[in-house]
Amino acid sequence: MSKITIKSLLLAVLAIIPMAFYAQNAEESQAKPNNNHYWYVGFDEGATLLYGDNKPGDYINNVRPEIGIHGGYTFAKHFSAYGRVSAGTLKGSLANAFTVENASFFAYDLNLSADLISLIWGYNPDRVFGLKPHVGFGQMMYQARIKSKGQTIKVGYDDSPKDLKGNGIGGRRIVWELPFGVEFEFNLNRKCALYLDIATTYTDTDRLEAYAGGKHYDWFSAGAVGFRYKFRKADPAPVAVPTEEKAPDCEACKDAIQQAVKDAVEEALKDYQPAPAAVAPVQEEADDAEALEKYYEEKDIHLTFKVGKAVVEDTKANKDQVKEVSNEIEEGREIHTIKTIGYASPEGNEKQNQTLSENRAKATADYIQKELGDKAEGITFDAKGMGSDWDGFFKALDESNIANKAEIAETIKNADDQTAALNQMKAKYPELNELLNKLRRTQVYINK
Repeated sequence: MSKITIKSLLLAVLAIIPMAFYAQNAEESQAKPNNNHYWYVGFDEGATLLYGDNKPGDYINNVRPEIGIHGGYTFAKHFSAYGRVSAGTLKGSLANAFTVENASFFAYDLNLSADLISLIWGYNPDRVFGLKPHVGFGQMMYQARIKSKGQTIKVGYDDSPKDLKGNGIGGRRIVWELPFGVEFEFNLNRKCALYLDIATTYTDTDRLEAYAGGKHYDWFSAGAVGFRYKFRKADPAPVAVPTEEKAPDCEACKDAIQQAVKDAVEEALKDYQPAPAAVAPVQEEADDAEALEKYYEEKDIHLTFKVGKAVVEDTKANKDQVKEVSNEIEEGREIHTIKTIGYASPEGNEKQNQTLSENRAKATADYIQKELGDKAEGITFDAKGMGSDWDGFFKALDESNIANKAEIAETIKNADDQTAALNQMKAKYPELNELLNKLRRTQVYINK
């Protein structure tokens, strides 16, 4: 293998390494949806142009056909590795020296590719265009026959001289090759793509066209158009994405909100006598929406929370809403069941959001029960978490004045990973944060 080939390979590797570290750092800050990892296959057809000892600039006469197939795997959003097999012919001549009568090759190589557009502007599975430089390493079996000064010279044939005969099929010579180039990809959809590939292949032989000029090793360029099919998963499993902070254990409210609740409850219950202990006459089916509507009355109480927290925010709005519970008792209503239902905004991890919503529901129930003290005896507190509130999000989006809200909703609903799509839309439309803030809440229901 030549020194030139080794140097070229090292330069290509050094060029790829920084991009690999860049992608790795990006991945550490966010999760990797499973749909970013997939296999693919493709085929292409194009033409070759020889740069050996032949006359330079004679491009039209030296163009010959080439075909190829490939298969590979995309990983880390921006990178892919693939193997390619190709076959083609070469042509060239040099006045008063030689004329190529026949030259053909069969190549097989491994390649690494990086999507520059994705690296620079961020990953988007619905992006139409891709720009992918690639570099590879492999072998080539070739044979060539030329006319030189009235003689026929054969390289890579069964009847070639021993020093010109190889160990490949039919006596073909085997040489190392270093292909590199750039691919322009046009995605028809998430699974099908057309592409234009322009590449140059260096070899470690001076006899690619059978003539040994002794000036340099031979190489050739190729241009091809092709079709690629991607085996992407239709419904990838949910994956980690930028999330709310990990749900903490339930904590005590701030002193101010605790005092406000305590004062309001004491004022409402000063003439209240505890009712006998009672079991909530609610069937097991009360957990579903129909039973909840049948047995419970929803109060206009929506306690909000900070992102990733299960502690009621110390706001005037929350203080005023807590008084609604006291007002019901003050009016002499017999309350035997208070149901608190917690929610989380849907841009977080589903499992964490389920825990977070449960903690928020428990926190709200604990606050009310604690302030009632002994008067809470006989009242059943039922806390339940509903996880990510997707229905609430789409309803709030539909009722909002956000520009392109229909397009935003359609993009998220049709995404393979809705959570990742929501986070992308949130970065593009910061006003979505206001909607998400209102979804981090607890609703309170009192038995009818």
